[in-house]
Amino acid sequence: MRLWTFTLLISIYFFYSQTSIAGGIRGTIKNTKGEVMPYTSILVKNTSIGTMANEDGKYEVTLKPGTYELQFQYLGYQVLSKSVEVGDEYVTVDVTMQEAVVQLNEVQVGSSDEDAAYTIMRKTISMARFHMLEVDSWSARTYVKGTFRVIDVPFLLKGALKKSNIQVGTTYVLESINEISFQQPDKVKEKAISIRSNLPPGSQPAINFAQLNIYQPAFFGIILPLSPKAFNYYRFTYEGGFEENGKWVNRIKVTPKIKGQNVIEGSIYIVDQLWSIHSYRFKFTDENGINYNLQQIYNLTQDVWMPIQSEITVKANIFGAEGEARYVTSVRNYQLKINPKYHQQPVVVDEKIDKEKAAEVRKQKIDTETALKQKELTRKQLRQLSREMEREDRKERKERGEDVTVMRDYSFNVDTLARKRPSSFWEDERQVPLTDTEIKGYKQADSLYKANEDKIKKDSIKSLPRFRLTHLIFGHTYNYGKQPENEWYPRTFSFDSPLLNLNNPDYFIWNNMGFFNTVEGTVLRTRMRYTERVNKDSRWSLEGNLRYSFERNHLNGGLTFSRGNQQQSFSVSAGHNIFQFNGNNPIPEGVNTVNTLLWERNYMKIYEKTFASIQWNKRFTEKVSFSTSIAFEHRDRLVNRTEYSWFDFKKRELTSNDPSNIELQDQTAFPDHNAWIWASSLTIRPFAKAGIYNGRRYLINNNSPVFTINNRSGFGDVHFNQLELSVGDEFRLLRGGFRYLVRGGLFYGPQKPNYLIDFKHFNGNRTRFQPEGFDFFRLLDYYNYSTTHNYLQAHASQQINRLLFTQFTSLRLYGIRENLFVNALLTTETNVYEVGYGFRGLLKILGAEVVTTFQNGKYVQTGFRLRLGFN
Repeated sequence: MRLWTFTLLISIYFFYSQTSIAGGIRGTIKNTKGEVMPYTSILVKNTSIGTMANEDGKYEVTLKPGTYELQFQYLGYQVLSKSVEVGDEYVTVDVTMQEAVVQLNEVQVGSSDEDAAYTIMRKTISMARFHMLEVDSWSARTYVKGTFRVIDVPFLLKGALKKSNIQVGTTYVLESINEISFQQPDKVKEKAISIRSNLPPGSQPAINFAQLNIYQPAFFGIILPLSPKAFNYYRFTYEGGFEENGKWVNRIKVTPKIKGQNVIEGSIYIVDQLWSIHSYRFKFTDENGINYNLQQIYNLTQDVWMPIQSEITVKANIFGAEGEARYVTSVRNYQLKINPKYHQQPVVVDEKIDKEKAAEVRKQKIDTETALKQKELTRKQLRQLSREMEREDRKERKERGEDVTVMRDYSFNVDTLARKRPSSFWEDERQVPLTDTEIKGYKQADSLYKANEDKIKKDSIKSLPRFRLTHLIFGHTYNYGKQPENEWYPRTFSFDSPLLNLNNPDYFIWNNMGFFNTVEGTVLRTRMRYTERVNKDSRWSLEGNLRYSFERNHLNGGLTFSRGNQQQSFSVSAGHNIFQFNGNNPIPEGVNTVNTLLWERNYMKIYEKTFASIQWNKRFTEKVSFSTSIAFEHRDRLVNRTEYSWFDFKKRELTSNDPSNIELQDQTAFPDHNAWIWASSLTIRPFAKAGIYNGRRYLINNNSPVFTINNRSGFGDVHFNQLELSVGDEFRLLRGGFRYLVRGGLFYGPQKPNYLIDFKHFNGNRTRFQPEGFDFFRLLDYYNYSTTHNYLQAHASQQINRLLFTQFTSLRLYGIRENLFVNALLTTETNVYEVGYGFRGLLKILGAEVVTTFQNGKYVQTGFRLRLGFN
């Protein structure tokens, strides 16, 4: 989910090669208690050279003969400077760091009853956008180092771990030298110059520079302390400050108002009067229960505070798989191009604290050209000024022909020589010496690889794409060709087993193994798909599926060819297969199997269709997309062929395969007939933006409503026209996520559908298990209220951070999430409303819901539903 979660827990590994270093400085950094100071930042003044200590507090830096001044910096400690003379050999300089003397700043505390932290944070938040924009572009060289260790794995995964030559308890490391450049508003180019790792041969992934801009309002759903909404989520406490290089640095404690997932806590250090970030240390837990610790240190570079060191540690324990990772980054050789329009230092007046001064300042006329040079500005004036200046910037970019719809543009490449650099290259570039644990990890891995060299070669041959008997049971994906860096394989062939398919996550829970229904009896199905990527942006695929019914002794199947890219796609399908009356498949076949065999409830209703169709999809821009299709269908009615069930309930019996429907007075049986169906859909996302990754565009639809216009027409033995409009969105509200969908439609023209298949259906549910999907009702019958008349349906859900179970901090941190929801259906036949409560996150995949239904203003029933899945 998060970029650095994936990087740290899946693909961080290391290679180490000891090298001899000609001359420089090395030593150990401790505090006054004798404790080592891991990852202390070391800068060589008046040069672009910098490094950091390792986990054991040891550091070393290569330098030519001469006299240098070293600056040692650690979060919460006084900056220490030392002058050192370097010759042709190493000079040992051990350092003792003193804790920063934190004292109250009387000017900041003031006379207000409010904690001084709040006015500091308000001023810093008001300047956040200016600090984000004050550097037009920058380039730097980064040293990235990650370590990863598997602590324990469940029994089922030990075989896979052994096959990959990864040992439990061994420390794996990866280090990379990257060149990175940034250009406003958010264009990043990164290139890995050299990579070393002690991962098993053939597996040396690249590692990128994890960028966390603390000035932005949010990061992957986490509200950050400099967000304008921060005061809704956090309490701030002033803990004093200290002086550093003539600047006063405030220390602010950040505490969540409601402890739980996706909120941070820790300390942030802010440079007084400049309202710039000096450093921070935070921790948080994500929705998967993974614990993170973040730390970043800034330094003054060309009169701008820029991050020079980052550290991220991760600890995870999911379903018995336990691991830990650490990711450290050192940045040097900064080259900045400063934007003078934003790089100013006005005196920020806090209206809430100094009302008289604010009233006086508000009388001043704001000129966007000179406003920041004015001595005093209120927070409100700064917000207005920021909007106006960014509006002007956007206009100028548009006039220059730049694509202003692009929100992010990131490219990451690996140099062809990245894994072939000689030891001499690393003598100059390695900025953090390896720890004893990492050296041990390298030696253990090296010994393992040498001892199993022949086996590894044999395993690599075995891993080439070839068939095995186990693939018939579990399914498999075969990859062909050489996989480019950060790309897919050129060709793949996947096979989904009809028995116990573990190959396709879409089938995993309810649509996995063989099925049973009263029409077909026992059913087995399989799917095969071949995909070839023509280039980075284009591919074509051929997919076939088979479905065999033992009761009917009948084989169904279909074939689909598709070709497309990011902008458009084209597909042709044909076959003879089984379909539910509601094409949205409201009941998973696995759920229907369980209900039929255990509880004698056969809710799924199906028919057979011979078909051929053509579909075209086009994305004109990120805001507008269109799709259209034409299909010929020959439809056959099916009837029950078996009444088999494991248990016989006296007051219950299996129902006909003809669904119940009020409008048709339950006369839903239909003759075999032909139909031509033409469907078109126009989707509009008015505020959508684009992102670019390695030249490929993708959609970013943050906080933008989605409007859809659908039209469906029938010809041949059926005649109808249906128009449908919908709008939906998802955004944060009341400290949680709010989501809604409203959909309405009608059938127009002289004729309406004759057969239930073409009615408007609503996704109902009669089983104990609630399917995934937002537009599902919980207790609604599947086909009773399907209609050919006007209809309106609405769905809304609000996640509540602290409701029932989430009142307990331990349960919130565990991952329990609660929500309230409302569903409504209005047709000419009935008005149905559902009001419910639900929670999820138990054992990571379990959830439950309680829902009450009202029909035509009267109470009908209260039901209970189970949810199974990660969403």
